[in-house]
Amino acid sequence: MTTSTEYHALERTSPKGPGQKFIGRCIRCGMTGLQMSAAMEGCKNTAEMTGSEALLAAVRGLREPRP
Repeated sequence: MTTSTEYHALERTSPKGPGQKFIGRCIRCGMTGLQMSAAMEGCKNTAEMTGSEALLAAVRGLREPRP
């Protein structure tokens, strides 16, 4: 039996530049205020996005989780 773990798919919401820490939100579940380490934490994936869909959403700039 194989299990698949869903991880947060982060997009940056904090300003970029020297001394700026990464703060973001998950495009799969909508959780905000996440640090980069959240990319390795489990996600409820309420948007039910596949990994490919999450990648495309990040590239295209999707701002809200899919209903």
